[in-house]
Amino acid sequence: MSEAQPQVIGDRLPNGADSRASTPTGGRSSRERVRSGRSRAGSLRMVRARTALAVLGPLAALAMWWWAAQNSSPLTVPQPLDVARRTIDLLFTAESVHTWTSMVRILAAVVLALLIGSGLVFLARLVPVTESLVTKALLPFLNSVPALGWAILGVIWFGVGNSAVIVVVTLILIPFCMVNMWEGMRNLDAGLQEMARSFTRSRVKMLFRIQVPLLMPYVLAAVRLSFSVGWKVALIAEFFGARSGLGLVMNRARQAFDTPTVFATIVVVLVIVTVVERFVFDPMSQMFARRSGGGAA
Repeated sequence: MSEAQPQVIGDRLPNGADSRASTPTGGRSSRERVRSGRSRAGSLRMVRARTALAVLGPLAALAMWWWAAQNSSPLTVPQPLDVARRTIDLLFTAESVHTWTSMVRILAAVVLALLIGSGLVFLARLVPVTESLVTKALLPFLNSVPALGWAILGVIWFGVGNSAVIVVVTLILIPFCMVNMWEGMRNLDAGLQEMARSFTRSRVKMLFRIQVPLLMPYVLAAVRLSFSVGWKVALIAEFFGARSGLGLVMNRARQAFDTPTVFATIVVVLVIVTVVERFVFDPMSQMFARRSGGGAA
């Protein structure tokens, strides 16, 4: 006897299920559409949550600051409006010379630290006998000396002025540049370097034609980190050994018990670092990521 076939009434099976839905392909397609819709909805909710946190977080902090100022002495927690006025003064009035003096010193120190740090890393790569000296002696030494120690030594060696601040900030930033550049050298594409060796045996040519372009995302990462850290170090150095700069402004405000100005110097640094991150480093990072297919910056 032949096997009994299920009776089909119209286009439906006896159990009421749609015959098209019973096929494996149709079932997978439906499930995939459902999962895709849920994924898009989840992504949209995540974007909204991030946006809400980005907006509400600072507003909540500002509200807490205002509440604390209402219930505290102005010497302890100043009013947000007083701090805002002093911030505008330090950014846009004659007093802004202190802000931009600090900025110039930090930019000079970042460039010097990048050049010196990169040079030491390239030296260790091109001359292998120097690798232990650079990575196991010089780098730990520079990492271990505190910023306050360098600041005091800078005043002793160079006196009060620009040189002391720039040297101190540079010495603090060199290890950050060295670590980023060393990681970049370790993560270079071995296959591409091997192909380059088939055209030239010159390490110098390989360095500048192959390795340096591939290292640009790591250079950006080093500059990005050094710029933000440089502000912290520069204020300490200027606090002790400068005739101008935000560190000097903060020191004078401390002596005069001018708490709004102390807060304003902090806000100025926060504003500058945030603006530079958003409008300089982020676009550069995206550019290098597109060129390298997902760079390190």
